[in-house]
Amino acid sequence: MDINVFFTELEALLKKMEYETATLKGEEIQLGDTLRAMVPVDEAGNMVLLEVMVLPFTDDAHIVQIYSTMIAEIGPGYEALKEMLLDWNLICPIGAFGIFRQGRQFYHKYNYPMPTDGDPKEMAVEIFYIIHLVRDAIAIVFPDAVRLSGNL
Repeated sequence: MDINVFFTELEALLKKMEYETATLKGEEIQLGDTLRAMVPVDEAGNMVLLEVMVLPFTDDAHIVQIYSTMIAEIGPGYEALKEMLLDWNLICPIGAFGIFRQGRQFYHKYNYPMPTDGDPKEMAVEIFYIIHLVRDAIAIVFPDAVRLSGNL
């Protein structure tokens, strides 16, 4: 699969939704670069930073990782937020929430196995659809996460 075509198509779909996008140079382990998008999660216009990267996995599948930074720096409610993680992950329909301790960031992560012989344009449409499912899962937790973290 041509990863560059996949990313070009996915970015075009995100831009059609008027999401602000950017590309970061991929790290050594990645296939291609990282596609970033600012994605709205509520009607108030709050955004999360969503990043899409492709990682090698097996001969038959790559992993598309969709990583969303929901809170860039957790406030004084770190412990309260940490306590809610298990409950939120039990009800989360897709992916999982977590805390990146080193940066004190609250995130959501979803990994999708993508066939290596798939059509890159079709896979871009599939991932675009999944991004919106991820956004919907984030939207359920986002208001409480921000409140608990102390980042009002």
